[in-house]
Amino acid sequence: MPSGNLDKQIKRHVIGPAQACYAVTPPGTEALCARELANLPEPVQVDAVETGGISFGARLAALYQANLRVRTAGRFLLRLARFKATNFRQLEKQCTAIAWAWYLPGGAVPQCKVTAHASRLYHSQAVAQHVSMAIAAYWRAQGVEPLEMPAQTLYLRLEQDTVTLSLDSSGDPLYRRGLKTHGGKAPLRENLAAAILALAGYNPEQPLLDPMCGAGTFALEAALWAKRIPPGFYRDFAFMQWPAFRPKQWQHLKNSAEKEFRTLSRPSIYASDLDAEACRLLETCIVRYRLDDAVSVRQHDFFELKPPLPQPGFAPTGLIVLNPPYGLRLMPDERLEGFYRQIGAKLVADFKGWQVALLVPGPQLIRTQPFPTRSIPLRHGGLSLILLVGRVGH
Repeated sequence: MPSGNLDKQIKRHVIGPAQACYAVTPPGTEALCARELANLPEPVQVDAVETGGISFGARLAALYQANLRVRTAGRFLLRLARFKATNFRQLEKQCTAIAWAWYLPGGAVPQCKVTAHASRLYHSQAVAQHVSMAIAAYWRAQGVEPLEMPAQTLYLRLEQDTVTLSLDSSGDPLYRRGLKTHGGKAPLRENLAAAILALAGYNPEQPLLDPMCGAGTFALEAALWAKRIPPGFYRDFAFMQWPAFRPKQWQHLKNSAEKEFRTLSRPSIYASDLDAEACRLLETCIVRYRLDDAVSVRQHDFFELKPPLPQPGFAPTGLIVLNPPYGLRLMPDERLEGFYRQIGAKLVADFKGWQVALLVPGPQLIRTQPFPTRSIPLRHGGLSLILLVGRVGH
């Protein structure tokens, strides 16, 4: 706990007022993330939506809620400063003037990640070194021995000699939900999977099929959604080390979220895969986190799969999400078109009336489906993907 005078400064300058924040999102999912931010229990002011991110104003409690509850973000940053710097002397002077004791554990020198564009300070490694030196000098002036702390990360963006300095509140990327200790051959990130479910209109009152489930990312995300479990409930965050962090307040936020949890009468999420070991690992994870009231797992070939029998209380048709083993991951390009046409033929034969969300790795595959679809461009791990969303006609 900070000293009395420092604690008052932190309350006045960090905890009390709204802070400038930034959400990093996968390109193509910004509107979904902005909507989630606007619907948080704590008020948030969305200021600007741009490719790959959202600027917003929020008090710390809302920033904590964002980390806990928002499904589509990659990480959340706290904006600390914005200033001009054309040389290292200016950069160090501005960084030394920041009250680091308000934001970082005593003596902490965070790792620095730098991007630079159209700036005289363009060498990212040199910029990071000078910023670290400035923070260390700040701590020495406070009579505190500086200590490297990689669990805290500072992001510096230089654009036309203007430095934007942001502290990462999340720590590990937010797609790491704290659920999976297993991985598939080509796993989809959880925040992108959540965005795909939202873009496809997933409704927990309808059945969901994940018939090429691999590591089960879609099934796990849908289960959290259906059971109203926040995506960050099972993990820790970088902000938990900040001097402004109040453990009792955080526990209250988690307790409030836990009161919203649902216990379901029967599973409506059906995950399957040809790989028996993938199914076993997924089922182990589901049982460990008590998601088995939401998800049923079985080993099965998609091309032999039939729709589940209608369940009381659920719609007879629902959503099928498909993330096939496309070319750059697991399959040679020359087989792709025929493979996707087989998928479309199977859907038409057995899943009439079902909504479909299908990932394809390129525009040449858009017309492989024999029913109308709309195309949504997305990016995942440096790959350009297209999400096809449509309904199989009767």
